[in-house]
Amino acid sequence: MWYEPLDHPCVPKSWNISDDLGQIEYIFSDKTGTLTQNIMEFKKCSINGVAYGEGVTEAMMGAAKREGKDTSAFDPAQNAATLERSKQDMISSMKHMFKNRYLREDKMTFISPKAVDDLADRNSDQRQNIIQFFRALAICHTVLGDRFDPDNQNLIDYKAESPDEAALVGAARDCGFVFLQRSNSEIEIEVMGQPERYQPLRVLEFNSTRKRMSVIVRQPDGRILMICKGADSVIYQRLKADHNPELKKSTERDMEEFANTGLRTLCIAYRYLPEEEFSHWATLYDTACAAITDREDEIEKTCELIEKDLVIMGATALEDKLQVGVPDAIAQLHKAGIKLWILTGS
Repeated sequence: MWYEPLDHPCVPKSWNISDDLGQIEYIFSDKTGTLTQNIMEFKKCSINGVAYGEGVTEAMMGAAKREGKDTSAFDPAQNAATLERSKQDMISSMKHMFKNRYLREDKMTFISPKAVDDLADRNSDQRQNIIQFFRALAICHTVLGDRFDPDNQNLIDYKAESPDEAALVGAARDCGFVFLQRSNSEIEIEVMGQPERYQPLRVLEFNSTRKRMSVIVRQPDGRILMICKGADSVIYQRLKADHNPELKKSTERDMEEFANTGLRTLCIAYRYLPEEEFSHWATLYDTACAAITDREDEIEKTCELIEKDLVIMGATALEDKLQVGVPDAIAQLHKAGIKLWILTGS
């Protein structure tokens, strides 16, 4: 565990610690919650092959220092001022398009005036792609909305099993795609000021083996939509055979760029299900869920039957900031000839 230094130095009581430290050649460490704060911030995304999001990550600054590049452009105060101006421009543009009663300006981490400009262009196909993308983030999750202030019902926080999910739904809220509440019979969201309701049909939950989750809903127009989000390697294995190759390449390129700047990526995809296919599959899935033996295996086999022939919507990129002092500590270990290996999810 890393701690912020106090105003007085450590006083060692045992001198053999230095001898022991001198024998260390490798350190193997977890990352999330150990080196990082485990507080996720939605920073960037790729929608239909177009990248959005501004800002400089800690990994970008570290890479520039290692490569001996000029880091004056990464001045924290200057970057913060630039981001704040972009943020205010973005909020002003959104307010001219629609009213978002649930906007949390203090929680807003996704800054992209370009995304709002594309959203405002009614003659562009990209507008519908952006709407579809953020609508998917507002639907495909298992979070719960918490209206924590009885005097202001427009303040919504999201409670989730993982901070990633809360960050995704929170970013969608601040962009005007607000998850309001869920029941067994209805998912209620607000899209750019207009209410929408979806009937939840099935939730295929995430686990470390599947590396993905899916939500199946019935749209207001009656069609059955499946939204799937997960690791890019898992999603790409399940894309339809005649998928647009350019969209695959551009989204993959954006995700690689996001990852190289220290961001955690997720790929978002979808498929519309024929009524007959879903009805037949739902019977198999319910049977698998009721199995007495090998239930998990049976559920996994059944999920494989429906999570296929997907179409890419885009990808998300979250930042999990390092804890205070971690970069300096790693630098000191490197000077001492100690190699640090980070053991994290793939």
